[in-house]
Amino acid sequence: MLIFRIVGLFLIVVALMLLGADLVSTLEANGGTTIRSFAQILALLGADTNSWIARMPQLIATILGAVFSWPGWAVLGIPGVLLGLVGGPARKKHRALPPPPPPYRPIGR
Repeated sequence: MLIFRIVGLFLIVVALMLLGADLVSTLEANGGTTIRSFAQILALLGADTNSWIARMPQLIATILGAVFSWPGWAVLGIPGVLLGLVGGPARKKHRALPPPPPPYRPIGR
């Protein structure tokens, strides 16, 4: 389950970076909203999604075309959150409590 949490955390971090990049692009565009799709982000990395989609059967191509048109931060963030939930919370190891200290001896006067 640890691997699910690590991969989920990685996807969430990348999604937040993409969301921040969209916010900065929106500020640079003087208020015009700029949201990059997942296909645009893959194109920036040098991947051609159109050739991928052309090789797929029609039903899968339609689904992939829809997913590639979503915002990049949503495509990575939603699976990241789901993997984080599947991974569950971090479990604490229960350690045995140390034995109590011996009682104090009374002071004799």
